[in-house]
Amino acid sequence: MAYELTPRRLAAARANIQKAWAAHRAGRVRRSERPPNLKHGFFARNLRQSVVLLGEDVREYDAHLRRFEDALLPQNGRERRIVRRLAEAAWRLIRGYRARAQAQTRKLRKALERVAPHTPLDPFQTKVLAAFLVKMFSDEHYVLNCVTRLRNQFERLFRLLLIERTGSDQDFRIFSYRRFSKWDQAVPFH
Repeated sequence: MAYELTPRRLAAARANIQKAWAAHRAGRVRRSERPPNLKHGFFARNLRQSVVLLGEDVREYDAHLRRFEDALLPQNGRERRIVRRLAEAAWRLIRGYRARAQAQTRKLRKALERVAPHTPLDPFQTKVLAAFLVKMFSDEHYVLNCVTRLRNQFERLFRLLLIERTGSDQDFRIFSYRRFSKWDQAVPFH
């Protein structure tokens, strides 16, 4: 039997859509109801909307933006846009570090709960667990790549602000040309 669109089914579908939009506008969207393409919000186009959809505190986000404006005191519209983008880049960086910590915590908890022996581990089991944990903590390429891109964006925005205020970036380079470690290597600024 083929699906038949009756007036009753159509009315129910419309009512469900209206309820979903009302919840979305009111900010009562559960994590499972967020758009499927919004995983962590590192590169979300509308950062304020991603704050709501990811269940972060909107008041904390607004206070974060105000702190940047209070600290950098933008002088004109262009500086205000740069300072806003700086604040957003910083929020995204903090979000990245938070996501990294949460993912590591989940992985560690699962790994240790799986092992949870009632007797001491023998040397082989200890070696296997150690190898797994070391690999787990070193296998974060995606998050580190995102954080590196965001850090470089943060640096470029500060350079723009310096150029706007002084006419020169005054050789302001922090992350782009300096190598910290194998896991923290930044992409050169272009």
